[in-house]
Amino acid sequence: MEYRIVVAAVILKGDYLLFGRKQKNKGPYPNKDLILGGGVDLEKESLKEALTREIREEAGIEIDIIKDISFDEDYEPNKHGVMTHYLFITYLANYVSGKVKADDDIDSLKWVHKKDVKNLELCKPSINLFTKLGYL
Repeated sequence: MEYRIVVAAVILKGDYLLFGRKQKNKGPYPNKDLILGGGVDLEKESLKEALTREIREEAGIEIDIIKDISFDEDYEPNKHGVMTHYLFITYLANYVSGKVKADDDIDSLKWVHKKDVKNLELCKPSINLFTKLGYL
């Protein structure tokens, strides 16, 4: 089994949150709505540097990281089908600038009103997170 440390962000723009979807049928969490983030190279970057980089790569935007809000873990096959133990460190961030454009391994992006989070097809870690935050 592999392991991966992942940083992710609940990105706010007023009353809206940014969600993405990966390429169809590509894991982890295929065909689910999820918050943005990705892996950390602990030898080269801090958690916040990794998060800023991942958001730039996946959405083309700049964020202001406010605070860490959650820690979680899950077991899910990675994009190569290998079972992986994921450790998620999630931050709250504000959108600062840039035009949202899906890139890297994200196929689509959308801003979702806070009250509509309950209508999304969320991955398990996002269900845990948004339940904890009181959105579900």
